Amino acid sequence: MTAALIIAAGKKSGRDGFQPEKEVGTISAVRRIALLFQQANIRRIVVVCGDDDSKTEKLVPHMNLVFLHSSNTGEMLDSIKTGLSYLQDKCTQVLISHVNIPLFSVKTVRSLISAGEDICVPSCRGENGHPILLQAKHFPAILSYEGAGGLAGAIQASGLHREIIEVEDEGILSNIQKGHSYEDLIPHHDLSQIWPSFRFRLNRERPFYGPGAHQLLRLVDETSSLSKACRHMGISYSKGRNMISTLEQQFGYSVIESRQGGRDGGFSCVTEEAQQLMRDYDAFCAEAETVLQELFKKHFAPQGSENSL
Repeated sequence: MTAALIIAAGKKSGRDGFQPEKEVGTISAVRRIALLFQQANIRRIVVVCGDDDSKTEKLVPHMNLVFLHSSNTGEMLDSIKTGLSYLQDKCTQVLISHVNIPLFSVKTVRSLISAGEDICVPSCRGENGHPILLQAKHFPAILSYEGAGGLAGAIQASGLHREIIEVEDEGILSNIQKGHSYEDLIPHHDLSQIWPSFRFRLNRERPFYGPGAHQLLRLVDETSSLSKACRHMGISYSKGRNMISTLEQQFGYSVIESRQGGRDGGFSCVTEEAQQLMRDYDAFCAEAETVLQELFKKHFAPQGSENSL
């Protein structure tokens, strides 16, 4: 599975600092990147923020992203390491991007994914850009690097093969913190075309299980902690607890089991009934999206573009 890592912390403030909130078109830079990855059918998207940063989470509500907070954000590589540490057993490869370059295309993302090399770097007119694709089996090599050369230095020290992928995509180079030339790319960007997105919910008297609840259970299953799952989602513990209570009320069975304290500490786990629910929901969503994408092509493709799917 391909994951995506969006770096929103790791540069000092100022002219060259990261600004996830900067408006690019009619949406923030961080939201544009997250939507682009979702349009490319990437479902596990991680955003690395500063330790005391809550504004980035508020820029992308209800998008089912995972938020990590890095206390060491003096360098971009520190934030990348935070993301790789979290993802190293959760994906086969990752696309690494940062919020100052939000105008790369879906076609570029797909070209990097299909290349299948250790490290893939997009290049336009002889100049390398972002995002960069890294195979998960090489995460340890990057994580073990202690030098001062940033990600480029870590790649060089690892001795890994770097494949340059030629693309016709000026968005890989366009930095929103350096002039206004990026504005010329916005009308032609993928997100300026019509494209479909779907959110499926289960209902009884009211909606009670959808993408948010599904992500919460998945994160509890991965972290063995409801509080950690809530932090990764950017929601309060009380909200997460209320979501669990609603699920258990509607289903009539426990969806998580918790143990308090003790010598080995407390933990939470997802019940077998809830794990089956998650598998059924995943399978349903995958089939439903396939059908709905075909309907979109039938009814809207003449008005959209070939890159919108």
